[in-house]
Amino acid sequence: MKVCNPNRINMAWRLIITTFLFANLLCACTAFDMKTKGVYHRVKSGETLWSIAKAYNIKIQELAEANNITDPNLIGFDSVLFIPNADEVIDGVMHSVSEVKPPVKPAQREEKSPFIKPGKEEPPGNKVPLKPEALSTRDASGGKAEVSSKPEPKSTVVNSKEAAPVVAAIVPPKQETGKKVEQKINGTESDKIKFDKERFIWPVKGKVRAKFGIQPNGMYHNGITIAAKEKAPVIAAAGGIVIFSAPLRDYGETIIIKHEDNYATVYTNLNNRIVKVDDPVKKGSRIAFLGKPEKRGEVLLNFEIRYKNKARNPLFFLP
Repeated sequence: MKVCNPNRINMAWRLIITTFLFANLLCACTAFDMKTKGVYHRVKSGETLWSIAKAYNIKIQELAEANNITDPNLIGFDSVLFIPNADEVIDGVMHSVSEVKPPVKPAQREEKSPFIKPGKEEPPGNKVPLKPEALSTRDASGGKAEVSSKPEPKSTVVNSKEAAPVVAAIVPPKQETGKKVEQKINGTESDKIKFDKERFIWPVKGKVRAKFGIQPNGMYHNGITIAAKEKAPVIAAAGGIVIFSAPLRDYGETIIIKHEDNYATVYTNLNNRIVKVDDPVKKGSRIAFLGKPEKRGEVLLNFEIRYKNKARNPLFFLP
């Protein structure tokens, strides 16, 4: 009776388990160009990225990445945005957004100062008690102070109790770099466009030929395409563990690296891979080389960043 080698059995089971665990990741990562559900929205007068995102119930971050919008103020009238996963175009964006009631601000409630005794009115616009002489209409000599008949110049300081009341319409939060938006709509924090420029580095030196998101041909690009020199070295965009290194149909030689915090990077259309599965790689270390251009075409690298197996726009992460 022939006895099987235990090491071979373990290797076989390991291969099966690894293939099963990363099957979904590979399928998602290699769908570099794909058809996707969504609609095209033409921006009308008064609409903003914020109001459009709220009307379609989509995060501002996702909408911005899908359309390569790094500054929400650059959205112009009559421009076209692709709304991922939307079923139909919403014409009344501003109407649908205005129906959302803003939360009542605590500052609107009138609070009595603890220094004011019951039965006495609190000095308007002040929570700290004023000195008696400040409230008196008489001067130090006991005579009544003179009141000028000339109108007082308007002060540039606006009293919080004299400010205009909050209207029902929602004002989009101002996008400020480096500051977190704290406004809440129906209990959920409103988003702002975020960048993470220190996590990854460029995998190869070159020019971006195709950006993330919807393409002119209607296909959805899950990453970016970078044109580089022939036989250019490809480096790891961040440190991690190689979880796939093999040729894939329609994508050529492919490497997938798993990083910390549920991130992964995908490199396709390679020529010569120099890392294998389970190899640890450092940020900036070489993992492959590009090949020669086909006929008179360019040498291209397809690069993708995924977070929790969802494609993200690399241009929002690369420095």
